Amino acid sequence: MSDQACILVFGIDETASAVARMLLLSGYAVAIHQPAPPTLLCRKMAFADAWYDGASMLDGVQARRADLSSDFLIGLSNRMYIPVLTHPLAEVVERWPWDVIIDAQTPGERLRAPIKSHAEMTIALGPGPIAGVDCDLVIETFGPDPGATLRSGAARSPSRHERDKMLDDAHPAVALETGIFTTGRIIGETVAEHEPLGSIGAIPVVSPVAGRIRGLQRSGRAVAAGAVVADIAIKATTQVSGSGKTNQLIARGVVFAIDMEFAGWAPVSFDGFR
Repeated sequence: MSDQACILVFGIDETASAVARMLLLSGYAVAIHQPAPPTLLCRKMAFADAWYDGASMLDGVQARRADLSSDFLIGLSNRMYIPVLTHPLAEVVERWPWDVIIDAQTPGERLRAPIKSHAEMTIALGPGPIAGVDCDLVIETFGPDPGATLRSGAARSPSRHERDKMLDDAHPAVALETGIFTTGRIIGETVAEHEPLGSIGAIPVVSPVAGRIRGLQRSGRAVAAGAVVADIAIKATTQVSGSGKTNQLIARGVVFAIDMEFAGWAPVSFDGFR
């Protein structure tokens, strides 16, 4: 590991936030790039609220929005928090000599252009980018080994079983009309079936089931009719805050891959074995 290494993470969802957190705790100087307002519902499992509120905590680590250069430089140098950069990509990439750039965005937000030319080492998480073409390394996010490093090819897409598992215990509350969603609820609260979660104008948004609020759109956000504005979990074991186990595995895989590269370790090959 290099104490001087500076790492930029694209994205601020649950996986991107877990990766950024783990990198900071592993001794790296790390920043997050999120130019557009995040729409993430499970905000207590990520740093997304830092974009709006100026700061957010995730499992004991803080991220702070860094609109000023001084905020960015202080966070990067003292590693007491993770700076969240909202500037255009070209400005962020050019303003600092990043050693590693990690594309941890969701597929719908991912850059069209390959990131391989943006830093000495580039990593992409999940399906889509091709290791050796679009970036140097790809990290698996689905399948039996999340966090595994690929030096060629693309990561696997989620199977039908995995897609179903991601939706397990996700009971969405949907906006019935277009407008501004307002709510006084907080994530983690217990609600009854049909209990109001908020409203769009005079139209209430109600909970589809009895349970706990796992995800919730921020109050004051414009939403379209049919958009999911809340996610209710009915199982007591469903996580509503903090990094999930799979995202922790992915984050450890990223840190291990970077450690190996900086240490100059050669990857193990089993091509000659049968």
